[in-house]
Amino acid sequence: MARSENKKQELSKKYFVIEEVEELLPKVEKAMAEAVKLNKVLDLLSSIEIEVYDENQDDLKKVTKLNKQFHMLSFKFYRNMEILEDMGCIVKDLDIGLVDFYSRFEGKEILLCWKLGEKGIKYWHDVEAGYAGRRPIMDLRKEK
Repeated sequence: MARSENKKQELSKKYFVIEEVEELLPKVEKAMAEAVKLNKVLDLLSSIEIEVYDENQDDLKKVTKLNKQFHMLSFKFYRNMEILEDMGCIVKDLDIGLVDFYSRFEGKEILLCWKLGEKGIKYWHDVEAGYAGRRPIMDLRKEK
């Protein structure tokens, strides 16, 4: 990647301190809970196969109605994803509601880690480590 592209990518990232993320969490939790729910519904709807026989008008109407519902739910899902991204969230896992936030510690880029249902930011990890490398926030305070 060219240097100008790296700079552009760097500028588009939002960096947070823990307190800023915790202030955002009620909005993040609402949007993430909705996105998780919609994702499950869309997965279910995607798995439904309907066969239409002999151009049956009633079957065609059912297919049209299901497609309309699917696209309406898809729109709501992507609207929630956009809300999360605009807040600076990095959505990592829609099955468990996992979100990261860019932060810095001692000049190093890290990710503050939050999962749906958690009260506040309790974990962080190195950018390369991922969820398996989550460490308690207290570790950051100890390292100071």
